[in-house]
Amino acid sequence: MAPADAIWSLLAATLLGAMIGLERERKRERAEVLFAGVRTITLIALFGAVAGLLQAPLGAAPLLAAFAAVTLLVALGYWRESSGSRVGGTTEVAALLAFVLGILAGLGEHVPALAGAVIVTGTLSLRQELHGFAGTLTRRDLLATVRFAVLSLVLLPLVPDAPFGPWGVWNPRTIWTFVVLISGVSFLGYVAVKLVGTRRGIAVSGVLGGLTSSTAVTLAFARRARSDPALTGTLATGLLAASAVAGPRLLLLVWVVEPSFAPWAALPLAAMVAVLGVGVAVAATREGDGAPDVTLRNPFELRAAFAFAAAYAVVVLVVRAAREALGAAGLLVAAGLAGLTDLDAILLSLAEQHAGGLGPGVAALAVGIAAAANCVVKGGLAATLGGGRLGRATLPWLILAAVAATAAGAAAGAGFGVG
Repeated sequence: MAPADAIWSLLAATLLGAMIGLERERKRERAEVLFAGVRTITLIALFGAVAGLLQAPLGAAPLLAAFAAVTLLVALGYWRESSGSRVGGTTEVAALLAFVLGILAGLGEHVPALAGAVIVTGTLSLRQELHGFAGTLTRRDLLATVRFAVLSLVLLPLVPDAPFGPWGVWNPRTIWTFVVLISGVSFLGYVAVKLVGTRRGIAVSGVLGGLTSSTAVTLAFARRARSDPALTGTLATGLLAASAVAGPRLLLLVWVVEPSFAPWAALPLAAMVAVLGVGVAVAATREGDGAPDVTLRNPFELRAAFAFAAAYAVVVLVVRAAREALGAAGLLVAAGLAGLTDLDAILLSLAEQHAGGLGPGVAALAVGIAAAANCVVKGGLAATLGGGRLGRATLPWLILAAVAATAAGAAAGAGFGVG
């Protein structure tokens, strides 16, 4: 390795060790005994980097010797700490991780090493939040997660990977892969709601709930507005925020499934988000003291997973049938009807069909129409369930967002040619 590269490796190891060590130093101030603080963990990371640098000229022997030495040091530290009234090995494990990440830096893998340090530091810093999250988990949540993991990780490779059905629109492996994708992204929002709860106010609760289901947020906030009209302005902020954050979430799903379609889907989704963002700013008159409970189903529950799989299978068949029978017009009608209930299935279907040859112009217009239909439905729910005040605060913005999404999709279609 060139001297300049070696210097960068040592600097990266110093930085990642200091990141982890500073977090442990904060813990050190509150603990009677702590194995390592910022200096020790930084030096351990540097030790790993040196071992990594010596691997090229000397082989694996320096790595093995260094690992044995650090393991012994960590074991002695754990023995010393466990002799007190409190037993815990978090700092020792963090030191071992710093050493391994230091080796990565020494081998020239600077970005993965620093990314690992960020993850380790974040995990250590979120001690109270993670403990609080564990306290909110129910036995049902844990069982649902385990069952889903078994089906997704163990059985997914065994699912047939071959098209069947009319026009070959169904592929069991693809359908279940989409289920895993949707459930995983939704579970992040579910975890966020569990972690934050109602402590940050209604607007933040709306954003976090929107990562899982903006429709569920709409229903919960509409019911609260009916029972507590004084909170209508703040509830409108959270409701619009939930619908706005659904845009980036959907775009992420499209990008994962078909990156080439993401720029086209981004046009109508960005227009929708822009209008709703203005609506959030206008409606944000004050922050609430709390938020209504948003009832979110664990996305890893098999019932929810199978429901999405069935919905996707129906949507992809209807969209393909409409396209075959009526061409672009049929596809757009099917997209609008699908958007009335859910956007995940129709956007994944459009992304998959784009990968199979569907023109980006008509697909972008279909995204805009589906998003528009979904906005109108949520506006109707807000107005009918939440009362006139909530309807006046949200429905105009949701209708404007629907118009903007449709217009942006039409512009994309006109620019590329629909058909």
